[in-house]
Formats: sequence, structure tokens, C-alpha cells
Amino acid sequence: MNDLFLKYENLFEAKSKEGEIFLYLLGLDAQSAMLLLQNIALKTNSALEIYFQEEGIEILIARGEDLDTFCNEVQYFFQSKIFLAKNLSKEIIELLKRTQRKITTAESCTGGLLAYFLTKEGGASEVYEGGVISYANSIKEAWLEVSKENLEKFGAVSEEVVREMLQGSLKLSGADYAIATSGIAGPSGGSAQKPVGTIFIGAMDSLGNCIIERVFLKGERNSIQKKTCIYGFLLFLKLFYNNY
Repeated sequence: MNDLFLKYENLFEAKSKEGEIFLYLLGLDAQSAMLLLQNIALKTNSALEIYFQEEGIEILIARGEDLDTFCNEVQYFFQSKIFLAKNLSKEIIELLKRTQRKITTAESCTGGLLAYFLTKEGGASEVYEGGVISYANSIKEAWLEVSKENLEKFGAVSEEVVREMLQGSLKLSGADYAIATSGIAGPSGGSAQKPVGTIFIGAMDSLGNCIIERVFLKGERNSIQKKTCIYGFLLFLKLFYNNY
């Protein structure tokens, strides 16, 4: 297991190491955030470094003995621009519980991994009632009402199909938010137009507000799938905080 894979594992650990916390950047780049957070880190005697910066995912990590003060300062000055979490999926569940909102998922290339990362945490049943693994196009059509026309014209790996997956999952579940994924995780299945690592990821709320992005992710299959989940959770947070 390589170091990069271990980083993804750490982001979804039920228990993070004592004295450290992840900072997920929502609208800030890592270098700028490091500069802007420098005074807070010095004031609270915290060590701050870039944990991950690749393909649109920007994460810092802070270590120190007084992280509560550090976190309070960060939240006061940066509010929704930085999401602080020892465990990403667990904190998303807590956020939804506090605001009495629910979320659903519609997954293709991640094959249920989004649902797994949510349901592995206690309290998930209060905010997550279910999702759809629409791996085959026939399931996308039958369960999520994705149009055959869009599947034939644009392909399953497309913005148009992900948008309909989001709409279909919200209609099916009655949830407040949805995350959807469709892509080519590899090692085969790519083409010149859509190479391995081409992923469309989207988040939508029940009012129709929506973010869909195409990303090109590197790595072996499982790493691409885990990065897709992180990216999907971050898109949800941007949508939740109207920060996009």
C-alpha cells in the first residue's frame, strides 16, 4: 500500500491521530491558505502543512496541543471557506444532523463507496436513508429516470447524465441533497475522448441548485474511486455553504 493510498485511508478513518485535524479548502488554494493561516498557527503554536494538493483537491493538516483554539480562530476568520474535520464523512453527518437535512447518493464509477463512507459512521441513519448504485445504463434509466437519448448522445460519463442522476435520486429519496458520480476508474474502459480517470461528479439540492464538474484523476482504480468520493463530498460542502 503506497503513501498516497494511505492518505486517502486516513481521511476516512473513524479515529484520527490525537492532536491533528484536516482542513478542507472550499474556494481557497493551498498556498494562499498557508499564508493566511500563518498568524493563527503561530499564535496557537500549531504546525501547519499541505497534506494533499492534486486535481482540484486541496487539504491542509494542522498538528498541535491547542487545536481547539486553533479551530475556533479558523472558523471565526474563514467561516465556510475552510471545513475542519478529523473525519470527513463523520463531520458531514454531524453537519446534516445539526441542520436537519438529509442526503442521498447516485453512484456509477464509485460503486457504492460514497454510501459506505457515510454509513460506516454512527448516526448515518438520521441523515442517509439510501442511495442507488446505477452501474448499468439500464438501471440509470429504470431507477433514476436518466433519458435514453442523453445516454446515447453524450454517454454515461457526461454532465448531462450526472445531472439526471442527481435529479432522479432526489426525486426517488425525497432528500435535501444528492451527490452523483459517473466515470472511468480503470484500468480499462477509456478512450481518446474519455481516458481512464475521466470523472463527472455532481451535487444538487432539492431546489435545483447544482454543481457538476469534470475532473481527470490519476492513479490506480481504488485511488481514483476514493479521490472521487472526497471530491464529491467537497462539492456537497460548497453547495451547502453556497460557496461556488
